[in-house]
Amino acid sequence: MGTRFICLAIVFSGLFTFSFASTDSLIVKGRILNLNGRLYRQAPAITFSRNNILQPQSELSKQTPLEADGSFRVSLPILFPQEEFYLDYGGKAFTTFLGSPGTVEITFDGDSLGKASKLFNFSGVNADANNQYAQYLAAENKLLTANSYLGANFFKNFWQNSPSAAREMAQQRATLRLSAVKQAADNNVPSPVLFQWAKSITDEEQMQILYEHALSNQTDISKALLDSLKRLSEPPLTAQRVIWANRFGNYADLKVEERKYTNPSKTNSLPVRLMATLIRNNAANLTSEEKQHLENITANGLAEKTELDFLNRLFAKNEMVLNLLFNYERESRIYADLFDSTATEFLKIRFLAKNLFKYTYNQQLLLNQHIQSRNGLPVFRESLDEIVRLEVKDSSDIRKIIEYKDVKTDPTEALPGYFLAASNDRGTSWFNRVLDQYKGKTVYLTKWNLDDPKSREELDYIPALQASVPEDVVFLFLHLPGDENVGSDALLRQYIVRHRLKGTHLFMNGDQMMDLLFRLNPLDTATFSVIRPNGKFAAKNASAPSATEKTGKAILDASR
Repeated sequence: MGTRFICLAIVFSGLFTFSFASTDSLIVKGRILNLNGRLYRQAPAITFSRNNILQPQSELSKQTPLEADGSFRVSLPILFPQEEFYLDYGGKAFTTFLGSPGTVEITFDGDSLGKASKLFNFSGVNADANNQYAQYLAAENKLLTANSYLGANFFKNFWQNSPSAAREMAQQRATLRLSAVKQAADNNVPSPVLFQWAKSITDEEQMQILYEHALSNQTDISKALLDSLKRLSEPPLTAQRVIWANRFGNYADLKVEERKYTNPSKTNSLPVRLMATLIRNNAANLTSEEKQHLENITANGLAEKTELDFLNRLFAKNEMVLNLLFNYERESRIYADLFDSTATEFLKIRFLAKNLFKYTYNQQLLLNQHIQSRNGLPVFRESLDEIVRLEVKDSSDIRKIIEYKDVKTDPTEALPGYFLAASNDRGTSWFNRVLDQYKGKTVYLTKWNLDDPKSREELDYIPALQASVPEDVVFLFLHLPGDENVGSDALLRQYIVRHRLKGTHLFMNGDQMMDLLFRLNPLDTATFSVIRPNGKFAAKNASAPSATEKTGKAILDASR
């Protein structure tokens, strides 16, 4: 996986204002030299993006306008002492650079777009590393091209290896990639910051693929790989770090489920003192006597059965809030049993980030407040706070769409750009009726379910896909019922607005889904179709939103 691909995924996820979880910031200023009027009209702004360790794709992008002379200036938050940032000039120029609290100045020539081998010039923080980074990437690409075993064919030969052979092969690839640093200095001394940056990237790709190897072969990871988790909170934060952290999270989820299965009595319980503390701090309308009773239990534990009845009674009166907190604390205890302190702190913070889609924004705020009140590593807590702020920023629109009651068989506009429909009709006749309304327009059909991880992953690319095709293309979403039925109607609507899934949303029941089986085959979640303006399918099993360029072309081809 190339860094450029990951960066673009983040850039295209949306142009939103950063959420400031920290007082530290990076000032980016600079100028596009020889900016002519035609280029300025085509691309009058620059987009800057950065990562969040808790989510492989986040809306951490900020667009800043160009002045008439090509100059620009923007302030970006920074949570880690060093982080990768990404500059995208209207799809015409792209670069990665390393930021730290302070100022970086970037200049590039508008006459040299697409021509210069080294387009960008940096001064300020990390300038030496940033000026050598493009040469490092070119040298690395040359080395990997020359060594197909560790380059183009690496993954063809990797997965079937034993764990020890996989470690050796991954180490060889990391060593080869890191050796490119010396070639990036143009006979000068390589930047020590560039070396540490590149070493972080190559080491963490190595760890990422070893976790993937363990997951695909259902093996345990080595102690050395477990020990490496200490670096999760250390700088620099890179796109590669986010991918590795995500793979570790997937591995941890598997181990947690195994622990729940093998030791259900322990994993389903909480210490009495902890339960009493949670009730004392979070239950509503407690009397002074109840508070004192809870404090006594916190200090001394249970003395008799009546105290357990007392806890159960208070729990029942505040079940929604306390269930949320009790479930979090149960999961946290399993993390502590399985992993070291840094990994445990990361997983505790990740718990909310990975489950945001299950909670209303009020629940998100409540659980975030609880997590922020616990001791933990600041960079993790601030990363979570940043994501939660993004989640709840649309609360006004979310409230409006949740309260919208006039849902009919034909799509109605609940918010500008968001059309909802539900029906008791047969699935095929209802679908055909809706589709008839869009005759003359190309339709991109998405079949999804809220509790399907692949669906959620692909839906993150929908706004980017919509931005790449004409505005009159219709995005039609079929929400299919799932086995677990995690998503209530309110959560579904919240998710639609939060992830900017503009288009027409049909909410199907199980009978309607079965009736549509032959009409829409495949009728699996996270599958997609393209329908021509004449109402006929151009592709029943079309490419996904994540293949943005390919899918956009398929949509344009169907429109002709």
